[in-house]
Amino acid sequence: MKKLYVSTVLFVLFLSSVHAQDAKIEGQLKKWHKVTLSFEGDTLNEFDENNPFLNYRLNVVFSNKSKTYIVPGFYAADGNAGETSARSGNIWKVRFMPDEAGEWSYKVSFRKGENIAVNSDISAGEPTAFDGANGSFVIGEADKIGTAFRTKGRLKYVGERYLKYADTNESFIKGGADSPENFLGYYEFDQTPDSHKYEPHAQDWKQGDPTWQNGKGKNIIGALNYLASKNMNSVYFLTMNIQGDGKDVWPWTNEHERYRYDCSKLDQWEVVFDHMDQLGLMLHIVTQETENELLLDIGETKVQRKLYYRELIARFSHHLGITWNLGEENGPLSWTPKGQNDQDRKDMAKYIKQNDPYQNFIALHTHANTDAQDLFLTPLLGYEYLDGPSMQTHHPHNVHDITVKWINESKNFGRPWVVNQDEIGPADTGAKPDADDPEHNEIRADVLWGNLMAGGAGVEWYFGYKYAHNDLKCEDWRSRDILWDQTRYAMEFFHKYISFETMHSADDLTENEHDFVFAEKGAVYVVYLPEVKETKLDLTHTKAKYSVKWYNPKIGGELQQGSVKTLKGGDKVSLGLPPTNDQDWVALIQNKSKKVVSASNIENSIILNALEDFEIDNKAEATYYKEKKRGTFAINAAKTEQRDKYAAAQTIFKGESGYYSVFLNTVAENDGESIYVIKVNGKPLKTVSNPKVPESFKKTKLSLGKIHLKLNDTLQIASKAVTNGMIPEYDESAWSRGRWHALTLNPLRFNLKEELEQVSAFEEKDGLLEVEAEDYHYNTNNESPRKWYLRSKKSPLPFSKGADHTSSASGQAYIEALPDTRVTHDDELIVGENFFPVPGTGGLVSYKVKINNPGTYYVWVKAYSSGPEDNGVHVGVDGEWPESGQRIQLCEGKNKWTWSSAQRVPENHCGYAQTITLNFEASGEYIISFAMREDGFELDKWVLASDKGFIPEN
Repeated sequence: MKKLYVSTVLFVLFLSSVHAQDAKIEGQLKKWHKVTLSFEGDTLNEFDENNPFLNYRLNVVFSNKSKTYIVPGFYAADGNAGETSARSGNIWKVRFMPDEAGEWSYKVSFRKGENIAVNSDISAGEPTAFDGANGSFVIGEADKIGTAFRTKGRLKYVGERYLKYADTNESFIKGGADSPENFLGYYEFDQTPDSHKYEPHAQDWKQGDPTWQNGKGKNIIGALNYLASKNMNSVYFLTMNIQGDGKDVWPWTNEHERYRYDCSKLDQWEVVFDHMDQLGLMLHIVTQETENELLLDIGETKVQRKLYYRELIARFSHHLGITWNLGEENGPLSWTPKGQNDQDRKDMAKYIKQNDPYQNFIALHTHANTDAQDLFLTPLLGYEYLDGPSMQTHHPHNVHDITVKWINESKNFGRPWVVNQDEIGPADTGAKPDADDPEHNEIRADVLWGNLMAGGAGVEWYFGYKYAHNDLKCEDWRSRDILWDQTRYAMEFFHKYISFETMHSADDLTENEHDFVFAEKGAVYVVYLPEVKETKLDLTHTKAKYSVKWYNPKIGGELQQGSVKTLKGGDKVSLGLPPTNDQDWVALIQNKSKKVVSASNIENSIILNALEDFEIDNKAEATYYKEKKRGTFAINAAKTEQRDKYAAAQTIFKGESGYYSVFLNTVAENDGESIYVIKVNGKPLKTVSNPKVPESFKKTKLSLGKIHLKLNDTLQIASKAVTNGMIPEYDESAWSRGRWHALTLNPLRFNLKEELEQVSAFEEKDGLLEVEAEDYHYNTNNESPRKWYLRSKKSPLPFSKGADHTSSASGQAYIEALPDTRVTHDDELIVGENFFPVPGTGGLVSYKVKINNPGTYYVWVKAYSSGPEDNGVHVGVDGEWPESGQRIQLCEGKNKWTWSSAQRVPENHCGYAQTITLNFEASGEYIISFAMREDGFELDKWVLASDKGFIPEN
């Protein structure tokens, strides 16, 4: 049997193997080094009628004192298939990456049964072969010297806008290659077309680097060596592009198979991925592309897709830098009208996150169209299983603003996203070769610095199809040698000179429309000037003295002096000029006196503690007990009658009336993802669940969105104990206990009247006001996963979902609450997502109006309802949502534009006519807002009428 060729040093390290009962344990037994357990079972074949990939399930539970990981294993043929190209054998493997030194124990679950690989029930099927094997091993401390991964640990999403190294907590900024997307279409992988040979990189392979099968792989390993030599740290690649652009990458035994995996090819991929770990290169794994997103299970997450993700997770999730990308250009557009929907995206992310033992970063690659980005990303804001977008942007000059937008939007939802720029357009251009664009001025300024100065997490470079070494045919990464250097210079500036984690986009601090400002106000400011011009920085909030130095983003190097050395705060002050007047420069302004003036974004937070401020509801299905040491309410899941039932507690709100961002502080557990519901005055606001965690107890903050609260409102928190079926306990699985310890209310100081101060109001005359819905003054998702979108003949939506009623609408335009995921009663109702019973919590549009004749006005809306679940909306005034404006309902006049002023009430769901009213006590200006109740609602016009007998005309 041929052995994998490695250097003498690595060979010695990997000989540190032991046998413990039925397992062979291999690897360098140190923290952040792969440990492989191998087991012998019955001899099987990739093509056996009893499919070894689908009808067998290997899970291994690894535990130390504080953590438990459930790691999936895989069929490995003869255990050396990368060398032998074997398709049969009796070896099963599990790959584990220990994150703690000390003793680790393991216990094996190996079962067989129909489709058991995608069945999460620990008791499914029947035990076979080495089921129950157990043992332990001791892990040494991490390397003191070496690459970032070996010395700093795994890259993790930690609820902030940058990934962090697990051990050092240092932030990661990405710089790397987005092309070729078919990087794995390499001719020396088994049964792979010869799309790539990477011959120019043969010179970059070094003696001692890995190969397979008598020297195969030198070129692809050399290519990675070159990229790492430029200090890049990420590579984007597809693991499946059947029916896509390249049609040359797949993990299966052939391109038409969906249930059987090529053991030898995947082992050869692992050789390459191991080397990427050694070089400190992130694996940006893109699992599908827009052309094939319906290939598996017609887009849903069923047997084919679950098996695909399980195999990827089992074989590759242990690597220390992983991005799981749900799919390139995901979702339907006019040019690709068939695609996955919102629920499909959520199901994919959830399945990966819940089955990846290491909780690696999950992203979604977007379309370049900004409207499509809004439609597909907005419902995912705050979603506990998605960690950020992988942005594609058509115009380079839009990168900065788009990055700022999604950083701010995600922050508002309590789950800040890591926002990377992973593909830059136009598609035929992208990042040109050095030969065609030796300066790279536009993309350096607008894309690279545009992303980073917005608080973005980095850039991968896409190569346009009209140029040499493009997205599908790149053979030589040296074609962009200068671009890698310029990327490195930006990364070096951020790591060497500033604490970028504490800084934020602050472009309003200068009057220059084309520069970027990144600041921790009062402490440090970075101003990026795409072209040299006099620039004044607003330092009116501080009297401190500041130093000014300059950085050349084109050639890097040390900081340099300009025409001005120091600045004095207290006014808008000129930065002076950089050392030269050509191209772009970066100004670094630092507080010399250390007298920092900063303001918290959150003032006077209200924290309601479970044990102190809430009263247990003894009439609920289950009952809380008090854990005084943790300060939590919990459910005694040891009692079977308390399981999978809601316990509840409530309090009376005694704070100021107004809008609040609401967060529930919970304790996540590794044996189940407890579910929580918050209600306001008996109406459900939102349902959330804890993330999956390896720790026994982890404090977690869950966003419940934005809400308007009034004095004496009743707030209720309910939770239930659940099991994920993953942690064995006695003769069953362990259960979580629905623990939570506080509710945090952050007051929002935003004043819409001030925001719209310069806007001309719609004026009521003689007791009547009629307004076109599309003429709104303000439109926001309101920290909800839905938004109002304009449909018009002049600017049709770029996506094709849903019927277009512009032809019959007034002015051939209207607004619609999207995405529309609940069309019929059979579709799932999700409170706080596609249904908003609490007024003012869904997306809203607002209009400034002037009332000349105060009093009570009847509100009419003209809407188009085509089903039973798109006919409700709320109306309010000046941020208040009176009962008389809630639950506007349409029942009559289906499938045409219809006027209604009826209010849905318990005894009459269709409501009574002329019952929706707003009261204006004095003449003056007001803000009228319409907030979603049901997604899919279409609004054409609205009317205020003081005459109850007034009936609008179509």
